[in-house]
Amino acid sequence: MIEQDEIDSSANRIDLSFASPEKQNARTLLRERFLRVVTGVIGKPADFYLHENTHVSGEFRGCDTECFKVFVKNLETPMGTIPGAILRSSDIICLDIDNLDIDQ
Repeated sequence: MIEQDEIDSSANRIDLSFASPEKQNARTLLRERFLRVVTGVIGKPADFYLHENTHVSGEFRGCDTECFKVFVKNLETPMGTIPGAILRSSDIICLDIDNLDIDQ
């Protein structure tokens, strides 16, 4: 009976190691850095390399909270220019943005 009590008590324990103050501080720092990068590249010209060997370019305008969608202004495609477009991040292989000021 003692063994069953030990199993039951271990099953009810919740592992809160992910919520330690050190890990929370690390996640906060990483999130802040990510948001600074995203806000720092808004308005910059960007080249997008997509599947099927497609290359498009336009002005990076941001992304959604999960980074599943990338918002682009004046997207230049092989078929013409689109004033505003949303690219799925799953379609993007590489994103190239020149002239970044990393000292900010």
